[in-house]
Amino acid sequence: MMTSRSPLSPAAAALSLVWIGGQVANGAVLWNEGVDGDLPGDFNSPQTLVVTPGENTFSGRVGENGNTGATDGSDADYLTIMVPDGLEVISLSVQRFEFAVGDPGGGSFLAYRSGSGFAGQGFGDIDTWTLFFDSPLNLLPDLGQNSLGAGQHAFWLQETNPTLVEYVFSIQTVPEPGVGALGGIAALLVVGRRRRI
Repeated sequence: MMTSRSPLSPAAAALSLVWIGGQVANGAVLWNEGVDGDLPGDFNSPQTLVVTPGENTFSGRVGENGNTGATDGSDADYLTIMVPDGLEVISLSVQRFEFAVGDPGGGSFLAYRSGSGFAGQGFGDIDTWTLFFDSPLNLLPDLGQNSLGAGQHAFWLQETNPTLVEYVFSIQTVPEPGVGALGGIAALLVVGRRRRI
């Protein structure tokens, strides 16, 4: 019994693997307050940011910078992370946390709510919250989440101590396990396909 391989099989498999690998390598700068302006301080109209596969970042400043939105009248930032179908966020971590004058104490406030925004500024208007500071740890478990699936996810950041905090967040986004697995199975089928003569 003879088997022959199609010359396209190895090439197709290689291209499939490159495509799968490329799906997690891009990422984007979603927002940079130094370039894009202040993130909204109004909980009724958060800024929507759409993640792409790979590392996505957003950066801003909260606290005493002349803007408003926090419960004490200083600046707060409200944003909605939109995760497209076929993707999931597996990590949300602080890439940079610096403060000018004053001291943020144990960290700055980060609230989470599943959906597009917040109905108000009370603890009944959020699903959960944590403090963030200069630590690269994944904050999703602190917010009661293993990952964030397709859909909208609202975040509220603020600093109520008399200081100004500059932050950069990193969001790691990957294809959902089903999407990557299907691509891998397709690549294996192409490689394993043989014709009998």
